[in-house]
Amino acid sequence: MRLKNLLFAGMLVLAMVAPSFALPINEPPPAGAILDLNGLPIPHGAPQEYSVDFTATLPSTAITFAFRDDPAYITFTNASVVDLTTSSGNLLTNGNFSGGTYTDNGNSLTPNGWTYANTYGAAFGGQVIGSAWVDGAVQAYDAISQTIGTNSGDLYQISFYVTESSGYTFFSDLSTNGDITDDGGNGIDVLAYAQAGLPPAGTVPEPCTMLFLGLGLIGVAGVRRKVKK
Repeated sequence: MRLKNLLFAGMLVLAMVAPSFALPINEPPPAGAILDLNGLPIPHGAPQEYSVDFTATLPSTAITFAFRDDPAYITFTNASVVDLTTSSGNLLTNGNFSGGTYTDNGNSLTPNGWTYANTYGAAFGGQVIGSAWVDGAVQAYDAISQTIGTNSGDLYQISFYVTESSGYTFFSDLSTNGDITDDGGNGIDVLAYAQAGLPPAGTVPEPCTMLFLGLGLIGVAGVRRKVKK
């Protein structure tokens, strides 16, 4: 059995032990995305660049990326936001994810300069591995976000690179293959937001955090090994 399935089985045991612990069921993405890869071909191997423009309306703008990958993992790299009006450099802090990590909202591998949200309690939330954000959130979306200074009326461009490790062909914002409860679904997607997206994580239990506490560092190391393959 695949490692992700084994860990998921461990989560189901935790769910039975703790009745208040609930796994998400095919949660849709947060509303308000300005870029949704749903329906586009999934890149495997060489990362594919994606971009979207927006006009700022506020002196600061929250830039958020949301992720879901039921069966496998998304590798997300080289995120940037530039002001096309003034020809600025990258306005994101640590956009290449090589600037270290810290603990935020229960995730000990949140990239410095970013905040982490797992509002819906998705299993296998993302983490920094090497110089990439690697995310396999199951049956719901988690997200990373940061707020940048913006000039009202200026045109900005968000860009990033993605590759993915499943055998599926197209991004899908929901699982459509009949599996809406575990990592056998085909929900795989990346979304970008400007001044929208997932709210901060609150008191919702985070399955990935609870599982790691239950299985210890050996389980965490196993997840990392699987991602690197």
